[in-house]
Amino acid sequence: MKFREKLIRFGLGRYGTDELYYALFALCLILFLVAALTRSYLFSVLQLMPLFLMVFRSFSRNIHARRRENAVFLRIWNPIKSWFVLQKDRIRDRKTARYRVCPKCRAMIKLPVKKGKHTVPCPKCGKRFETRIF
Repeated sequence: MKFREKLIRFGLGRYGTDELYYALFALCLILFLVAALTRSYLFSVLQLMPLFLMVFRSFSRNIHARRRENAVFLRIWNPIKSWFVLQKDRIRDRKTARYRVCPKCRAMIKLPVKKGKHTVPCPKCGKRFETRIF
């Protein structure tokens, strides 16, 4: 059997990569940069832990447990990521749109810049509420 076929056969049934894998990779890179800048032995050792966890998770055959771990990570990560995406969008749209929160369902609504008081329907829950745009 050729090496390529052996490698393919080894990879069958393994978990592989997911969002937690990429987050651990980013953490590993950050720790590597901090270790390089500070020349600290502690950070050099600390960067090995996420690296070991990445390799362990990607070669694991316990797919159910790895999916649970990723789901827990995503439950924590997605609100943080969406907050940063919202801030980026608010900065990008600062001249053309204003963002308001629906008082009933707390959904973020993007409104065009038309100065004055407006009655706005929420696209998520349908409640109409008044808002003022400056």
